[in-house]
Amino acid sequence: MIFFVYLIFSLVIVGCSHQEQPHNSVITQAEQIVVEHPDSVVIMLEPYWADTTLSNPDRALFGLLYTEALHRSGLATESTQLIQFSRDYYESHNDKPRLARAFLHHAIVLYHKQQTHEAVLTMKQAEQIASEVNDPVHNCYLYSVLGDINDNVGNYTQTLRYYKLALATARQCHKDDWIVRALNNIAQTYDMLGETDSLHYYNELAKPYAPKTDGEIRATYLTNVASYKMQLGKRHEAKQLLLKSLQEAPTDRASKLLADVYLAEHDTVSAAEQWYRLVNSFSPDVSISSYRQLIRYLTNRGDAERAAYFSSCLNEVYHDLYQRSDAASIIDLQAQFDEQQKERQQYQTTILLLSAILLLILITIVAIWYSRRRIDRLNARFVESQKKYDRTREELTQMRLQREREERENSEQLKTIVASLHASANKGRAASDEDMNALAQCSYALSPNLQLLFAPLNAKEQSICLLIRHNFQPTEIATLTISTPQTITNTRVRLLKKLFNETGGAKDFDTKLHAFE
Repeated sequence: MIFFVYLIFSLVIVGCSHQEQPHNSVITQAEQIVVEHPDSVVIMLEPYWADTTLSNPDRALFGLLYTEALHRSGLATESTQLIQFSRDYYESHNDKPRLARAFLHHAIVLYHKQQTHEAVLTMKQAEQIASEVNDPVHNCYLYSVLGDINDNVGNYTQTLRYYKLALATARQCHKDDWIVRALNNIAQTYDMLGETDSLHYYNELAKPYAPKTDGEIRATYLTNVASYKMQLGKRHEAKQLLLKSLQEAPTDRASKLLADVYLAEHDTVSAAEQWYRLVNSFSPDVSISSYRQLIRYLTNRGDAERAAYFSSCLNEVYHDLYQRSDAASIIDLQAQFDEQQKERQQYQTTILLLSAILLLILITIVAIWYSRRRIDRLNARFVESQKKYDRTREELTQMRLQREREERENSEQLKTIVASLHASANKGRAASDEDMNALAQCSYALSPNLQLLFAPLNAKEQSICLLIRHNFQPTEIATLTISTPQTITNTRVRLLKKLFNETGGAKDFDTKLHAFE
């Protein structure tokens, strides 16, 4: 008994351990606001960084939320310890919604550490898990990050695909700023591809939402519109939009476009101010372009020393870019991962189809077996029924032959009786009881319904009816029944009413009686 109680207690403890939930209210609250207020979450969770009393569920959620809040705030961390613990924990507990987020933010950390191959592979795994979870809030962020990574390596086909997926999920979330951000990214990509019409189209889609935004999102929208204006030759309008954009939030792209405007206006001093700032841009293309323009500007001014300095800086940028050039590997890695996923799906589809075919074959075999058994049973029943039918038919045939034989015998006997009665009538003698009884028996045997018809009559009336049935004349009937012809006539008239409920003469009665079967 004690062992049984201990076993139940152990099972309860094990079951509860798999369902253990975070109990720290601050961490729980942080999860609810990490998307909308990531800066606040970083501040809320900072005191728990070195807290060793946290349970494993709390520690896993803390690592996920802290890393996610940093990334959503535009900050980065190179520490993988926290997010790795979260990833391992949620993977072991099969918590797919949080696991998808852990994979994504682990991938972002790896990407910032320039562990590109592992980062992209982890991010694709995050995408795979996210497709099973269908969380639009997370998916919008995931697709935006994937779009940014492909944009960084110039893989614009995938860039547009992911940005458009981000747009679709943003619309599911009904977030205006997310919608504008996705539209800005798509428009900016088309701008880089030189597709002016598409740039304008997505600018127009963002226009109704843009007034509700501010900061970098608003600044990017204004920059996209300014770029379109510049391509139309409306340089003054573009300049005003770029200045407004820089007031909202300084961006490298707006500064570069503004430098191009200043250069077109021959204001090289103002353009150079922008180039000085842009040489440290995170975008290699912007940084390289700014270095080149600045070197040309300094060379034209005769400042060879500074021009040489910036030339050496440009060479370093080229060198660093060459060393960490992983565009081809990122593109190939994504293509390989997608191809593997496609092959896996095709394999699963093939297995599913084969299983369905095998199941269909099994069902067909069972159906055929069942049908054959049913047919065999029906055949057996048919054979049995056929035998019964043959036996019944044989019995009916025998009965019919027996009846025909009896009818022939009765008919022969009846002829003899009728002839005897005619002879008695001709000699003026009354019919004997034997003859009348024999006449009745033979008549009823040939026509059983007569017996039912004559049931209400007395013996004399039945005798009269039987003699009429066999075509005896009224005078013969009178002789055989010891009556007068008039009495026989009156009896016939009375029996017409009694048996057939009709009125008429004696001949009418004879006609009805002969017609009765």
